[in-house]
Amino acid sequence: MKQLREQIKKEIHRLMEEKYPLPPELTKALEDDLKLKPLIRYVADTKAAATVPPSYEIFLTNGTSFLLIYEDFSLAVKIEAKKYHLGVMEELSLAKQHLNRLLSSPQIPPNTDASEDTENKDADDTSFEDEAVDEPEGEEL
Repeated sequence: MKQLREQIKKEIHRLMEEKYPLPPELTKALEDDLKLKPLIRYVADTKAAATVPPSYEIFLTNGTSFLLIYEDFSLAVKIEAKKYHLGVMEELSLAKQHLNRLLSSPQIPPNTDASEDTENKDADDTSFEDEAVDEPEGEEL
């Protein structure tokens, strides 16, 4: 039942995102400037971010993400804490290098959740404690 709920949530999210596809100038920047062609190989999802200036968050297939930002004179890419303008050739080259490091770095799969692991360990510990409490009190080994 939990899997069905998750699947329904994902489908609703996907349908909501279809209403607002990635603008063509951003697709062109990803494919032509940043050389992420074909997009499906590198980009898992995109999302419009509520920022000023307007930007889109690009989620990569390895679980990392970066921002594509509309600037006054060109598009900019914000990867981790660094910002690169795509209109400046030197910065474009640096952005490609940084993006390559981001894509090639090993990442933890997004489906694993540390809180679930600790909850399972806690549940195992309590069952062990319950067994220890159930021993007869009068007998000693």
